[in-house]
This record gives sequence, structure tokens and C-alpha cells, in this order.
Amino acid sequence: MKLSGNAVLITGGATGIGLAMAEAFLKAGSEVVICGRRKARLEQARKRHPELHVRTCDVASRSDCRALARWIGARFKGLNVLVNNAGIQRDSRW
Repeated sequence: MKLSGNAVLITGGATGIGLAMAEAFLKAGSEVVICGRRKARLEQARKRHPELHVRTCDVASRSDCRALARWIGARFKGLNVLVNNAGIQRDSRW
């Protein structure tokens, strides 16, 4: 996959693997949008990488997803990559 020249949306992009992917796409020259539930984490990521676009969104919320889609559609018409990285980890005991 070509990392440069893309417009990328990464869900769960403020920390961990999502942020590492965002950094790789940025370094390669792509425009990157990250979203997540925690505004403070998104702002921390943007502080490290001012070129990031951030949006608070809980992908478990239908209304948040609709609002994200409208926002993306209005601002990033060339979006061509979605990395669906959002999730939660729970301790499960068998």
C-alpha cells in the first residue's frame, strides 16, 4: 500500500497503534484525520503533530458516526483510506 498522497481517517487514532499509523502516514506525506472518544488524548496527539486533523467521535454511537461522516464529507472530499482501529479491550476470564 502506498502511504503517501492519501487522505486518511484513523478511528482510535489518538494513542497506541492508531497513533503510530497516523505518524507513518504523516511522515510519508499523507493528510491524516484521527478520531476517538477522548478529546484530551486527541489534543495531545495534535500537540505532538500539529498537522493532524482531529475529531471527537465514539464509533459505538450511531449519531456520532453520522456526524463524523458529514464532517469528513464536507472537509475531506478526497478521503481514500479508512483504518478502523477503534476498539476497547476487556479482561476476559474463561
